[in-house]
Order: sequence, then C-alpha cells, then structure tokens
Amino acid sequence: MDDAESHLISPCDSKLSVFPIEERSRFLLKNTTYSIESLLRDRELSECYSGGQILVFRLTVEDYHRYCYFASGRREPFRKIPGVLHTVNPIANDVFPIYQENAREYTVIHTEAFGSVIMMEVGALLVGKIVNHSCAEQVTRGQEKGYFQYGGSTVVLILPQGAAVIDPDILDNSRQGIETVVHYGEKIGISTIIP
Repeated sequence: MDDAESHLISPCDSKLSVFPIEERSRFLLKNTTYSIESLLRDRELSECYSGGQILVFRLTVEDYHRYCYFASGRREPFRKIPGVLHTVNPIANDVFPIYQENAREYTVIHTEAFGSVIMMEVGALLVGKIVNHSCAEQVTRGQEKGYFQYGGSTVVLILPQGAAVIDPDILDNSRQGIETVVHYGEKIGISTIIP
C-alpha cells in the first residue's frame, strides 16, 4: 500500500478509466448511461462536482472483490439507491428500450488531501450485492470499506474540481478509450491540496 497521504490510491484491483465532469457529460456504468445527477439522484450534490473528475474502477471476475478507503477522513452516512429494471415485450423494445439502473451505494468522505470526495459502489443489476462495513464516522486510508458478493462490479470516485492530478499514463489511456490496470493501494494520482 502506498503510504504517502498526498497520493491518491486505487481503492481496489480493477481496470480504471478517468473522465472530466462537464455539463453534458454522460458515463457508461454496467451497460447503463448516467449523468452525474442521475447517478447520484441529487441535483444539489452533483452541482458541487462540476469541473471535477470521475474515476471508474471496473472489477472483473479475476479481481479481488474487496475495496478500501482511498484517503483518511470523515464519512457521511451511506446512501443507498436500489436498482430499477423496467422490462417490456421484446418486440416493443425495438421502439421503447428497456430502462435500467444498477443498485448503487455511496458516501461523501471529507478528506484533508482531496476535499469532499464521493465514493460509490455499483452492483451488477439484480445479482450483485454491495456489502459496506459499519464503522465510525472517522475512516482511515487503506481501511477496508466493504466487498461485492457475486460477479463483477464497479467502484466510482467523484473528485471535486482541482483536487488531484491523475497520473499521466492513466489520463492518456482514458482519452484513447483504454482502461488502465490498477491494484488495491497503488498510487494513481497526487493531491493538489496538500504537498
């Protein structure tokens, strides 16, 4: 585990993509397209992250399915968003696509190094289960936050504008549509807030 508090670490083993958050940005997570607002289901909160970055950590079956806190700080209570699947007749689907949302759980973590960052777990639709551990408000970098049951899943970090500089190779790969393999506790960026 990288132990420099100014380093942003990967919370899990995964394939990472990084995108800027702009007014019309849309992000594909587990076959569903979201805006920041629809992902969080909170307009006021989503507006706080305009100009920031979204880091999408996609876990596959060969990845370790436990994840940790990326920084020390004070966490707010977990917010759960249940999954939604509106099914229709397959013939009608040609005209009206099936609408789905994956189950999600997130918390805002107030950190010294990166400001207030949203950490979200996204479960596979109807099969993935998110298990976050109960713990005190104060959390520690590298402390296990939870794990996924059954199948691949996704961890998302939503960083406020100017909070961190992501490593150049990860940004270059993301611009080319290439995911970067990262490991639990590995440095992926550096704080612009603390030296």
